[in-house]
Amino acid sequence: MNLSEKIELLIKRKQLSASQFADKLGIPRSSISHILSGRNKPSLDVVQKILRVFPEITAEDLLFEDRTLGSVAVAKEIVPAPSTPSLFDPILPTPSESVKNNSPEQTIVQSNLRRTRESSHVERNSNVPVTASVANPTYLEKKIERVLIFYTDGTFSESKPQS
Repeated sequence: MNLSEKIELLIKRKQLSASQFADKLGIPRSSISHILSGRNKPSLDVVQKILRVFPEITAEDLLFEDRTLGSVAVAKEIVPAPSTPSLFDPILPTPSESVKNNSPEQTIVQSNLRRTRESSHVERNSNVPVTASVANPTYLEKKIERVLIFYTDGTFSESKPQS
């Protein structure tokens, strides 16, 4: 049984529609539709979300074609996927940043963000002792400086928060 068939079986055993299943995983409904129709194969991201939301399923049972899903409990409570962060939420490092973002561009961006978080407030506030800035969380607070919007015609607009 291939991975797409196992996903279809899991949806049936959990008594969910494909749309409900996609919503539980926090992925687009079209992704599940394409997987079930055979158009696309499940991505690593989809597999990881299935394993996170349905902890009773082992990775081996899900991934290896010679294994079956066994008896997946129907009444098992489903853990909702984390919500998508807002543009204005603070940037917080996660322990698995390097695992999730392994493309060179994303890795560079993440390392620059991390470096900025660790050192920028000390550089900008050079007259503030490091111990004082660490002890006082107001110095660590991130605030939006400006927002740039780039358009497909090559123009852009800039917005700054009102002081």
